[in-house]
Amino acid sequence: MTSPLLAWRAAVVDHAKVAGRVRHRVWLDAVVFGVLYGIAARLGLAYSSVAPNVTLIWAPTGISLFVFLRRGPRLWPGIVLGDLIANAGTGASWLAIAGISAGNLVQTWGGWWALTRTGFDARLERVRDVFALLGLGTAAAAASALVGPTALWLDGRVPDGAWQSVGLQWWMGDAAGVVVLTPWLLAWWRRPWGAPAPRALEAVALLTALALLCDLVFGATVLEAISLRPGVYPAALALCVYPAALALFPLVIWGALRFGLRGATLVTLIVTAAAIWGTVRGLGPFVDDERTGSLVRWWVFANVITVTGLLLSASQSERDRARADAIRDRDFGDAILDAEGALVVVLDGDGRIVRANRSFEDATGFASADLVGQRFAEALIPDDQRAKVDGHVELLRVGVSERARVESALRRHRGPPITVSWTTTALRDADGRMTHAIVSGADVSLRVEAAGALRHARRELEARVAERTHALAQANAALQAEMAERLRLEHELIDVSEREQQRIGEELHDGLGQHLTAAAVQAELLARDLETAGAADAMRDAQRIEAMLSDAVAQTRSLARGLYPVEVDRAGLMAALQSLAASTSSTLRRRCTLVCPGPVEVVDHVASVHLYRIAQEAVTNAVRHAPGAAIAVALRVDGDTVVLDVRNAIVAVPDHREREREPGLGARIMRHRAHLIGARLDIGPDRDEWHVRVCWTASAATAETAHA
Repeated sequence: MTSPLLAWRAAVVDHAKVAGRVRHRVWLDAVVFGVLYGIAARLGLAYSSVAPNVTLIWAPTGISLFVFLRRGPRLWPGIVLGDLIANAGTGASWLAIAGISAGNLVQTWGGWWALTRTGFDARLERVRDVFALLGLGTAAAAASALVGPTALWLDGRVPDGAWQSVGLQWWMGDAAGVVVLTPWLLAWWRRPWGAPAPRALEAVALLTALALLCDLVFGATVLEAISLRPGVYPAALALCVYPAALALFPLVIWGALRFGLRGATLVTLIVTAAAIWGTVRGLGPFVDDERTGSLVRWWVFANVITVTGLLLSASQSERDRARADAIRDRDFGDAILDAEGALVVVLDGDGRIVRANRSFEDATGFASADLVGQRFAEALIPDDQRAKVDGHVELLRVGVSERARVESALRRHRGPPITVSWTTTALRDADGRMTHAIVSGADVSLRVEAAGALRHARRELEARVAERTHALAQANAALQAEMAERLRLEHELIDVSEREQQRIGEELHDGLGQHLTAAAVQAELLARDLETAGAADAMRDAQRIEAMLSDAVAQTRSLARGLYPVEVDRAGLMAALQSLAASTSSTLRRRCTLVCPGPVEVVDHVASVHLYRIAQEAVTNAVRHAPGAAIAVALRVDGDTVVLDVRNAIVAVPDHREREREPGLGARIMRHRAHLIGARLDIGPDRDEWHVRVCWTASAATAETAHA
């Protein structure tokens, strides 16, 4: 397993090796660059005209700026090496050469820095890039033109009176190198250019015409061949030499427009080389007695013709790029339209069809080419719906809205029309006029059919619901009638039961009770007679019989009172409850009290009987399920409600829980009686007590009775 220290050391070594190779490659490139720089400089110095170290065009300036733009400023040692090669043997001192090299470095680095800060694109396909290269390159040449001539003047290589002339020629030579050579290198350094056969023939024709015109203007080879005095221009043709130079501009335009940047830079390079060759030899339209004036005219001509070619080439590139972008946007838009699932139609400002997408063609069967130029509504919308569609389009045209929605039928080439939901969007110019309209639609035929089917199904459902509702209403009415009849029968059954209990109670009280009372009286008289006769044993037997008969009379009266509480009829509910409490205390030996804060009068006799029966059943349950517990009966009036409450202490909790979980017969009877009079019954534990509470309101009882 490799340790982290060894891995780090290996990584450092690899990085050092890579960095070493990179440095070696940079130094090798700098050496190659310096050699090429020096060769180009030596060739340029061969045409020096003002001073031994000054030339008409300084090609190394264009080469060095090109190298900086392509590889960056790290190859700057190549400039120093090239200046040493270029100026060695010219008689300049080492200090002068160092000054010249410093000026060239400042010029190249300054031009490269300024161009990179302006967003310069080396492809020169924009007019701004052409202006940036020519303007900043020419301005940066002033640094070299200031430092170089000064170094030569200090070295004594330039006379005192010639410094300005040398500086001007130096600046124009360096600027010419940037203007002419750098664009040519940037254009031709890219991938090889292969022109088709017709374009290759055109290029040959261009180069041939260019060679003839350059020779005519700058070389004089053809003129000397037809001249009567070789070596001298004929007087008749001498006047045509300068106007003939203007013929070079159409060739530059030809090269720029037909062959782009490469054609423009090649033509300007050839013209510049021919102009230098002719001017140095004293031939051409720029030659006069003053070398500086001749150089200025040549420099202006070279810059004008170069700027013309480069600007035309850049303008053509921008136009081609804009055209390509427009074609790409059009193709992209067409692809989007064809890929869109919606039906899309493009209209002009008059509502005529410009094109339709593939989905529209597939849906309608019409070809887009067959519909172009026709009005949308007339060609595709049925007559009965055309006015609706035209109205929406007119709203868009007058600017009322920017988008319109409408649903209409759409004709098809074959088959019935389909229903389409349209959305129309207006496209306007700067003045607000509608230039185009994008009409997009979705086939909603299935939706319309489904909506119709849904409406039909809804109508059928509503009819069935109405039929079922009527049937349910009839069944509910029958059920209500049956429930009312059942409630009536229950009332009658309760009334019959109450009357039967009343009859039995009256029979017990008036019949059996009276007979037993009479028998008790007879037994008492018999006991007295036996006492008089001295039959003590018989007398005691008669007294026991009399006591038993009296007890039977009391039990009979109590039973009769339980079957029919005569107190309810005579003294009302409060008196009946008081009698119930007293009877429970005396007969059952269970403490039972009645609490009634004020008089309570229940006018409804039926309600009084049911309330009494509920209290009676509650007391009976308390006696049965809570042995020894005191019983409290409370009766009060709370507003319009009569509240009857029976409470007893809970003795056996499990027993009460069982009663709560599974109500017995007594609880069901109490609930039934409360329901009959419309009362609310609450049975259950309350803290440590068991309570039975019934709340009765006269209005509720009236409503219940009316319902019954």
